[in-house]
Amino acid sequence: MPIHDMSYRHWRGEWTSHPYRWWVITRQGIQLLAKRKRFLVLMILSAIPFVVRGVMIYISTMVSTKMPFLKIDAKFFEDFLTQQMFFTFIIAIYAGAGLIANDLKANALQIYFSKPISRRDYMIGKLGVLVFFLALPTLVPGLLLFLLAVIFETDLAFVQQNYWVPASIAGYSMVIVLTNAFVIMALSSLTRSRRFAGVNFAAVFFFSQIVYGILSEILRTRKVAWLSLGNNLEQVGDLLFANTPKYPSPLWASALVIAGLIVGGAWLVHRRVQAVEVIR
Repeated sequence: MPIHDMSYRHWRGEWTSHPYRWWVITRQGIQLLAKRKRFLVLMILSAIPFVVRGVMIYISTMVSTKMPFLKIDAKFFEDFLTQQMFFTFIIAIYAGAGLIANDLKANALQIYFSKPISRRDYMIGKLGVLVFFLALPTLVPGLLLFLLAVIFETDLAFVQQNYWVPASIAGYSMVIVLTNAFVIMALSSLTRSRRFAGVNFAAVFFFSQIVYGILSEILRTRKVAWLSLGNNLEQVGDLLFANTPKYPSPLWASALVIAGLIVGGAWLVHRRVQAVEVIR
């Protein structure tokens, strides 16, 4: 009887790259959240302001009313996105608090990294889940509202005066989305409890607002508005939409705080994931 050599043999096939490996993580996260009825209700509620603003655009353009609050300009779209920050706050807690914390609790990171998935793939995949759901109440309806305004207008005057607004909508939306996403991801990576991560995320917003309120009263000035995360987002929005800043604090300070939170959050998540990665 012949004896066959069953020793190790080199792979002779062609190695292929998979640049979209992160999409597997994003797709799975989206599917899991989409199955939760409470989360779907929350997403539906976040669409109500879009419907209201759409009606306002229709009334303003078709009925030709002169009411100030129905004026369709750059501030109209900025106010809509600022209004949506309440929903992005709730969505970020619901969708992001357990993104990494649940993996740490279940020791699932070892399973992730036993596959051909890098830290970058893992981070982008988790970030993709938040970007998808946070963009639905901000970027998507913001651009749709602008499109409705263009469609309802009878001439090109609106487009000629506001051609730059879609870029501002996209910029402000991504600032809101990425700030919420990286802050909640960083906090989620620091604990094994999604509830604790959610509480800490809420504390970041509310505590910073409380500190601003106390110091503004003590110092008798609103120039310390950069201490509040919400105020910083609004300041950046005013900058992107070329509107008069709501607060007298330096715009560069608000931009620096937002950039620091995004970069710092990404760095912290990378460090936390690296600490448990299986070295191959």
